[in-house]
Amino acid sequence: MCQLLKAWWKECEWDKAQTANETVDEDDYLFRQPNGKPMNPCTFTYRFKLILKANNLPLDLNVHSLRHTNASLLIAQGVDVRTVASLLGHAQASTTLDIFAHAFDKNKREAQEKLGKAIGL
Repeated sequence: MCQLLKAWWKECEWDKAQTANETVDEDDYLFRQPNGKPMNPCTFTYRFKLILKANNLPLDLNVHSLRHTNASLLIAQGVDVRTVASLLGHAQASTTLDIFAHAFDKNKREAQEKLGKAIGL
């Protein structure tokens, strides 16, 4: 998926350079219409399904799966919950904790190991 997103970013850069002699910056929508406005969600969902099919990925995935995977991976890599909550647009970190509690299993194991080492086990 990362390779596909990088390829799409390059296509967006090329497209923008052809139409306005500019480059894509971090504030641009990655999934946008040729005029730079956000892509219609239905269009994105349709294209997402085409990408899944073309790359032999499970067709039961949806766009929200990307959001969930992103948050779970960030938490599993030790990114603090407040940062993840902010990236997801959650007003409260407790919302993120409630939804992604399963992602902390790795952190729990690491905490147990650290505690064991600290008390000499």
